[in-house]
Amino acid sequence: MNFIVILKFWLVLCFLIHTIKTESVKSDLIFPCANFTDQEELYVDCSYRNLTSIPRLPDNTIHLYLQHNFLMQIPDNTFENMTNLITLDLSFNILILYTKQTFTGLRHLQTLKLGNNIINRIPNKTFGGMKNLRELDISYCHVSSINEQTFYGLNNLVHLALEKNGLYYNKKQLPKGSFQPLKSLKQLSVRNNNFGTINKIFPDETIADLILLEVLVLDVSCVNHNMQLFGKGFSSLQNLRTLNFSICDTVSLHNDTFKYTPYLTNVYISKCNILRIDGLGAFMKLGRLTVLELDIDITEGLMPAVHTFPWDKINNALYNTHIRELYCTKNNDVLVFPKQRSIRAPPNLRSLAFSNLGFSQLLLNLTYVTTLKIDGNKLGNYLANNTYMMTKYNRLEFISLSNNSIYKLNSELFNDQPHLKVIDLSYNFLKHINFHLKHIIHLEMLNLSNNSIVYLDDDSIANIDQILKENNNLKINLGGNPLNCGCSLLPYLEWMINVREHFVNFNQYKCVLENGSMPMSNSFEDLIHHLQTDCMNYSYLIVGVSFTLFGFISLLIASLIYRHRWKLRYLFYTAKLRYASQNNMDNRGQYVYDAFISYSDEIRTFVTKDCIDNLEQDGHLKLCIHHRDFLPGAAITDNITQAIQSSRKTICIITRSFIESDYCMFEYNMARMESIHRKKDKSLIFLVFYEQLQPEELPLVLYEIIQKKTYIEYPNDVHGNFIFWEKIKDAINA
Repeated sequence: MNFIVILKFWLVLCFLIHTIKTESVKSDLIFPCANFTDQEELYVDCSYRNLTSIPRLPDNTIHLYLQHNFLMQIPDNTFENMTNLITLDLSFNILILYTKQTFTGLRHLQTLKLGNNIINRIPNKTFGGMKNLRELDISYCHVSSINEQTFYGLNNLVHLALEKNGLYYNKKQLPKGSFQPLKSLKQLSVRNNNFGTINKIFPDETIADLILLEVLVLDVSCVNHNMQLFGKGFSSLQNLRTLNFSICDTVSLHNDTFKYTPYLTNVYISKCNILRIDGLGAFMKLGRLTVLELDIDITEGLMPAVHTFPWDKINNALYNTHIRELYCTKNNDVLVFPKQRSIRAPPNLRSLAFSNLGFSQLLLNLTYVTTLKIDGNKLGNYLANNTYMMTKYNRLEFISLSNNSIYKLNSELFNDQPHLKVIDLSYNFLKHINFHLKHIIHLEMLNLSNNSIVYLDDDSIANIDQILKENNNLKINLGGNPLNCGCSLLPYLEWMINVREHFVNFNQYKCVLENGSMPMSNSFEDLIHHLQTDCMNYSYLIVGVSFTLFGFISLLIASLIYRHRWKLRYLFYTAKLRYASQNNMDNRGQYVYDAFISYSDEIRTFVTKDCIDNLEQDGHLKLCIHHRDFLPGAAITDNITQAIQSSRKTICIITRSFIESDYCMFEYNMARMESIHRKKDKSLIFLVFYEQLQPEELPLVLYEIIQKKTYIEYPNDVHGNFIFWEKIKDAINA
């Protein structure tokens, strides 16, 4: 019984130990690397883990990424059990290869990346077991030499990169037979080597073994202009189609430069300080040439620089070739294009680039070219009034005028280019679309990104609408423009929404509000919709404020008119009297009457008897009395105004009926206005109170004047009457 219990205990204990070990192994497998499966292939990513050693990995790993760590050494036979591995990336570490057993077991490996390490030597036959390796990258290391055993076993290698090492172009560091194992190599890059050396001519005997090589990238430089850049060994490379040489200090091309590489179709020459071309005859040997890129500072003969671009000589050299693509860029010293010369491009040429040449004017004869890039020049002023094409018939489909400081285009610039599909005007200073596009019915892309377009004016919108009527496939790119958004610009923004399917990345456009701020909306369309709502509310606010302001101003004007109503009426009747009557006084110092008597009809007897007797008969004064002196048939207001202006004084006889009479108060107010207008006579009007009145019975305009000026009360006794009439006479004669 005890034996059975003990046996069960041991069985349970063993199971627990096995479980713990299994879990430990599993944790080792997944830590510290990420892993995932895609199409039944296991990917293990251990990059950026600060690893100093390779962790335990699953044997069924297919793709392993160990870049950007601190791996210094890989123990022998580390990958012995990883026979299924296809991809191994060990770049960006501090690796040193010590023995040839480093990669033992990787017989199915196809891609090996060892770039950006400190590998200074490669042990012989290191890659001996990698018969399936097709791509090997040992760039940016410190490899100083190779030999016949370095690439042993790499019979199927197709791509080899040895860029930026210490492999100087000489037979000691690149001895004959070094590339002999590479029977299948098609692409080789050995550029950015040879630092500090003047002559950089790759040993032709070394490269002669690469009979299947198709693409070669290397350095070229030679002070001796008579030396052959590509020696006789290159004649074995009958499959070589692409040659890319750069990092050259001084290079001279002469008629025999490509003597041993006649099958080249693509030639790229870049980053050369000086390229001397002896008559450009070198390219005539390349009968199959289809692509030529000159990313250099081009010169001719022994001159350090030329100021006129040798377009005619380039054409002569390439005219009878199969050249289809020609790229001339970064010729910083070549500033002038041949003027007023009809130089026909090679008939097979289809793509032409004159980029970053500093051209300030350009005129081309291109009949068959379909792609033209003249970006990065200084054509802004020139294209404002001129064109870059002299041929009326052409097949141009793509034109790039970006980064040319263009602020305005000749409106007829594209008139003779009906086949255009793409127009690139990005990175300029255009503000409007002022050029004709209606006839370009095949246009697919109009790139106006990164210009100075704030909004599209009515002419620009009409121009685009005309295109869309003929071509519904047009796309317009306005990205990177300082578009403005405001209520005043809402019509053009609403138009953009209506045709938004024709704008590239429409909802990613940004705009500036009228207050200079940037909206937070993630969608340009949502922003416009919000703006529509805000502008509608703003419009209601403006209308409300306008009506309120109009009402306030109207009320203010009405109150001012009411306050100065008598002055206005006085001025009106005065002006009317001046133009209606020929008897107005020419001199305001001469009057017809001494006084105008203003009174109500209830005291007519007092006026006709007492006033006439005491003032006219005894005082010899001439009075104006309305029932006697007013002109029959004339308007009462005109008679009143003329009577006041024709009299030196106006006497208002105040009674209750006077205050209640509209005409009496009109006479009073007209006399008051006349006294204001007649600045030299402030005592034109004076009041006579015929009845005793309380202050509260008086109108405000009367109350104000009796507070400021002396008035006379009519007495009821004989002695007082005498004094009263004498004061009246004195007041009139004052």
